[in-house]
Amino acid sequence: MDKATKRLLKQGQILEIHCACVIHDTKYDFSYVDKLYRGLCRNLTPRVILHVYTESNRPVPEPYVKHSLVEWPGVRGPKQSWWYKIQVFNPEHHSGQLLYFDLDTVIVHNIDWIWKLPSKNFWAVKDFKYLFRSRRVTLNSSVMWFDTGKYKFVYDNFDYKSLKKTAVRYHGDQDYIHQQLSSKHINYFDTNKIKSYRWQVKEGGYNFATRKHHNPGARTVLNNDTSILIFHGNPNPHECADPEILQHWV
Repeated sequence: MDKATKRLLKQGQILEIHCACVIHDTKYDFSYVDKLYRGLCRNLTPRVILHVYTESNRPVPEPYVKHSLVEWPGVRGPKQSWWYKIQVFNPEHHSGQLLYFDLDTVIVHNIDWIWKLPSKNFWAVKDFKYLFRSRRVTLNSSVMWFDTGKYKFVYDNFDYKSLKKTAVRYHGDQDYIHQQLSSKHINYFDTNKIKSYRWQVKEGGYNFATRKHHNPGARTVLNNDTSILIFHGNPNPHECADPEILQHWV
């Protein structure tokens, strides 16, 4: 991070913010990138620079910044492509502070509060397992705010050649990232500001005791604290007919 950026952060302001996403294989089409970018622009005061990490042969239009992923043999598909997120930690692509988003996120309110958090820390979503396992505290990698130079060891330590063994040991990229960082590095975003759509918002939220939603068929009501909704699992945003969601995912 350069001195000018550090000075602006101390003053509680920045002029531009570098954001990132990964699109690999065919699970999501490029409209997801466009909608993420528009959501970021609507809900961030600084100018948004969106870095798109993708295959070398995928066209990426302006104003996006393209980064060609190193293809790992056999690593494709919905439950494989998430491993490419590890390459976001390679500072050869972008060195400095970076705000990462999975494509299946919907930004519903202003998120300037994220870049105002202490930049010396690694920030991530608390995995939603805490909703039904209160002692289960681990990282969800859907949204992350970190310095790629400081945390480049996450990339350096990753052995893609032994990915089959890694995939057995770690369910996905977020378990690997959590293990690499450990609790001494990880800070969690306010759980009131980032929520699970299907477990906390849809139809009044999910009752884990009865395995049913609290208000089946009810429309979504968002409180002012909620800034980001995570669409982990089903439905994906493009499969959602919820009017409250559709007004933000455009």
